[in-house]
Amino acid sequence: MFKTIIFSTFLFVGIFVSAQKEKGINFQDVNLEAAKKIAQKENKLIFIDLFTTWCGPCKLMKKNTFTDEKIGELFNKSFVNLAIDAEKDKDGLQLVKKYKIVNYPSFLFLDKNGELIQYDFGYYNAQQFSGVGMAVLDKAFSKNTVKTIDQVKGKMVGDKVADFSAKDHLGKTFTLSKEKEKIVLVFIRGQWCPYCNKYVESLQNISPELKAKNARLVIISPEKPEFIEKTIAKTKTDYTVLHDEDYKIAEMFDVLYTPEQKTLDFYNSRLKGDFTDSRSDHSGRLPVSATFIINENKEISWRHFNPDYKERASLENILNQL
Repeated sequence: MFKTIIFSTFLFVGIFVSAQKEKGINFQDVNLEAAKKIAQKENKLIFIDLFTTWCGPCKLMKKNTFTDEKIGELFNKSFVNLAIDAEKDKDGLQLVKKYKIVNYPSFLFLDKNGELIQYDFGYYNAQQFSGVGMAVLDKAFSKNTVKTIDQVKGKMVGDKVADFSAKDHLGKTFTLSKEKEKIVLVFIRGQWCPYCNKYVESLQNISPELKAKNARLVIISPEKPEFIEKTIAKTKTDYTVLHDEDYKIAEMFDVLYTPEQKTLDFYNSRLKGDFTDSRSDHSGRLPVSATFIINENKEISWRHFNPDYKERASLENILNQL
């Protein structure tokens, strides 16, 4: 009887420990080449936690985020997960060199062939990192998410505009369907862009004419509210500036693109946090600096679309088309 109790106790403990291990992300003890084969066989993506032994946020991710049960469910279902030492592992050293990594922890999301889908870094709690994982999956399995600047064409004149909502830096919600006026929609790249700031500042000159023509000008920025405040401070604009969270509006208007790698490297090195931390993710995606006029029937009645961010819609043309 006593032996049976002891055996049952150890069995229970073993099951409990096993269950504990199953919670959170299951990092596989394989190299990158083996991970690719698994990903191809199981139709999964590859997630790499690139860490160092001295990195505090790396340890916090391991302790607090990667052990979360819901994170585990998401990542174990959709990714082949690898934890790689950036300084000691052969794959780690090669990845650091290939992607010029200087921040830890760094997170590489690759497709099943090992091609980069998204790069991210820094500490995230479980809820935040779940959002990162979902965004990667959306990007990887959506047909229209990754485009070059040559591939985006912008909505055309006559196109119907689906309803959308977004919040400004004060948390006030703008909803297109509730607007009775004509809408002049202006996309900007962010407060770090001097051409955007100069253009937004110049738009103030037509404010009286817009009111006379029953039109409202709305600026769409990919940046978070705290960075939009910088746009407002730099330009002294009175127009509504909306945060295009997760680039939903830019995608809807087909103005969202990913710059080439050398351009991203330049922005990351020169602008640092003003570029990497200002938007919904670290993908580097940007909107073309386009302008659209939406009539009362919620159709595009005029547009200015030029991939060159230095070329903007003239104030005269905007007013003449209203």
